[in-house]
Amino acid sequence: MNENLNGLLITIIQAVVIPAIPILVAFLVKLLKAKAEQATVKINNELARQYLQEAIDSVLQAVTYTSQTYVDSLKTQGRFDVDAQKVAFATAKEVALALLTDEAKKMIADLYGDLNVWLDTKIEQTVKEQKTFITLMEPAKETEA
Repeated sequence: MNENLNGLLITIIQAVVIPAIPILVAFLVKLLKAKAEQATVKINNELARQYLQEAIDSVLQAVTYTSQTYVDSLKTQGRFDVDAQKVAFATAKEVALALLTDEAKKMIADLYGDLNVWLDTKIEQTVKEQKTFITLMEPAKETEA
């Protein structure tokens, strides 16, 4: 009886398990490829997010720098006119470009199509956000005095 059981097991292995091995291997290969692709996408997304954050930080630093070194003194003197605004914008853009790595510049161009257009809009957005923040903070300063 033991021999019959062994023979039955061998027959089952030959009939079911051995033919299933290529299917299992193919499934395992597909699973490993999918996991590798998922890891690559995750790495690419994290890298893109890192470069984008670097670019945003560069614009913020450039706008703040320009405001502190150029705009504030002209505003105090009452000389911050349209021409001065153009110079301030160009200065902020120049500083932002200098702060950006080549990899970040390439990633932004790949994602948005044009680095200069992205920088122009991001600088304008950052200036607007800083103005809005300052405006919101002014009543708080007056109530503190």
